[in-house]
Order: sequence, then C-alpha cells, then structure tokens
Amino acid sequence: MAAQNTGSTKVQKLKELSIALYKLCFDDSDRFVSFYFDKRYTEKNHFTILKNNIPVAALQVIMYMMTFFDAKISFAYLSAICTHPDFRRHGLMTELLEKTHKQLFADGIYAAFLIPAEPYLFDVYRRNDYETVFYRTKKQINTCNFVINCKIYEYPEAEKNKVFEYFDGKMNERNCCIQHSFRDFETVCEDIYSSDGVILIAECKNKIAGISFASPISGSIAVIDHFAETQAISESLLKAVSEKTKTDNLICVDIPQKEHCEATGMIRIICVEKMLRLYAATHHSCEKTICIKDSLIAENNGCYVISNAGCTKLPMENSHNSWNIVQLAQFIFDRQMPYMSLMLNE
Repeated sequence: MAAQNTGSTKVQKLKELSIALYKLCFDDSDRFVSFYFDKRYTEKNHFTILKNNIPVAALQVIMYMMTFFDAKISFAYLSAICTHPDFRRHGLMTELLEKTHKQLFADGIYAAFLIPAEPYLFDVYRRNDYETVFYRTKKQINTCNFVINCKIYEYPEAEKNKVFEYFDGKMNERNCCIQHSFRDFETVCEDIYSSDGVILIAECKNKIAGISFASPISGSIAVIDHFAETQAISESLLKAVSEKTKTDNLICVDIPQKEHCEATGMIRIICVEKMLRLYAATHHSCEKTICIKDSLIAENNGCYVISNAGCTKLPMENSHNSWNIVQLAQFIFDRQMPYMSLMLNE
C-alpha cells in the first residue's frame, strides 16, 4: 500500500509541476488551465524532459480520428507544447518531439498534427518535419437583415445524444477533417459555455436542422463552427447568435476557400507505409514510385510503388531522388483542404 501511495504522490507532483510549467509558458486564464488539465491531462500521454526531476519541456498527446475519403484514421494531436524560458534554444523541444514521434510510430499512429501558438513557430516545426496543411477562412457577417423562422434553443436544453448524432454526421461529411468523440464534444461544449460563449440548435419539423457554436474572441463574437440544412436555417441561427450576444456583426470561421486563408495547423507523417497504402486505396488511378528518406524514423525509409490501388515497399535504391517527410505531406494532402475546428485553442 505504501508503494502505491508513493506512486500516486509522484504522479500528482508531476502533474502539479507540469501545470506550473504551462502557466509559465502560456497566457491562459486560471480557469482554462484548470479545465484543460482536468479534461486533457493523463500521465500516460504526457511527454516530458526532466532536469533535476522537474519538467522543463512538455507536451500532451491527445488522440483523434480523421476522415480520409472513405476511411477514418488515427491522428495524434500534440498539444500544450512548451519549454521553460531558461532552457530554450538548447534543443530540448526537438529532443522531445523526436521522442514523441518514435513512440507514436511504435503505437501505429498514421500522423501527428499540432497548432503553432505563435506565427514564428510554423518555421520551427517545419524544421521538425511538419508541413502546414490546415487552413481556415474568416469573414464578417452582419445579421441586421436576418430573421428567425424556425425553432431555436440552447445546447443545455437539448437531448445531448441527438445533438451529437447530428453534429457527428455533419462532421463526417467533411473529407480530411479531424473528428470529435462524444466525450470530446461534451468537453468542447463545456469550455464554450465556461468562456461565455453559446451553442444554439435549430429545429424544423421536430428534427435538428442546424447547430452553431459561438465564442468571444479578441473582443468579437466568432462563430467557430456552423451547420445548417438550408440558407434560411443558417440565417436563423446566426440571427439568434446575434441576439444572444447582443451584436449584429459576427466573425464566421469556415472551411478554407481559394483566397484569404489563414494557416492554423501542421501535420507530420508518422507511419509512411500505412499512410501511402491508404492513399493508394483511395486514389485508384495513381501510378507513382516515391522514395522516402526520414531522418528520424529509419523504418520509413524506402521506395514505395503505388499501382492498381495498392502500395509495395521496396528497399531504397537511390537516395538522391528521395523525398523528405515534408514533401510527402505536401503530396498526400495536396488540394484536399484538411480542416479542424473546436480544438480548445481559441
């Protein structure tokens, strides 16, 4: 029993130290920090580098599924990536990412993704084999002339399972989109309301016909995701959000278009063979040989022959014409417009 108590004490102490590191590195409210570590932190998925038994670099791995044409694949979200200010520029973050990537490969994960906390970090993560593939658009909408012509009510008043069923169905219609489990969906909804946001449901003929998630961001009200069966229902929801938040001007975040895109996230392919097998199975007309040189995960190195909806791995013959992991991500996600929303990062 004493040994178990000692283990529990060490786990709790590590969590407390990790919270202290997070607070030192990020300018989030105490409410959010407490919420994040209550909902997201687990000892198993928390990767750290310790100095004198104190974490000086850390990240949290959160598992998600992603739609990829007709399949769903496991992706690892690297969250709360941070290094103690006194230990920066010592290569610790690169060391931590390499440690994490190798473990993810051993676990059979297809790819890892992350959301850089600052613009300059896009270049930093690119040096660790990440490529920017997630984008979004933002547009301002004035709802002054919109009218409400259907039943609208708030999420807390709804049947949670039915709301999630509608939401999940809509999310699954999006190709290359990060998906949310029911538990994660509940966490997101709780965070929106804790941040003085609102979630509104539209109903027509006794069926859910739309849902809108809105949250205050930088002094404005942003609709951070939104689904509706018709334009009229969409306008009804947006008008209801305006009335609830007392503003006619909303910022609407949406799937990227050809112009005015804002970079939001990056991907690092973890298991090349699994990813290319899936790519081949969903791109039947593709006939291509790709040689990969992964500077970190040696098991990924080789020549991959894509043909007849299949993929065969052969030994590397000529490394001079090989692609790196960044180039592979560019190839796989070219013109696919990967998307994610409701990631607790706003």
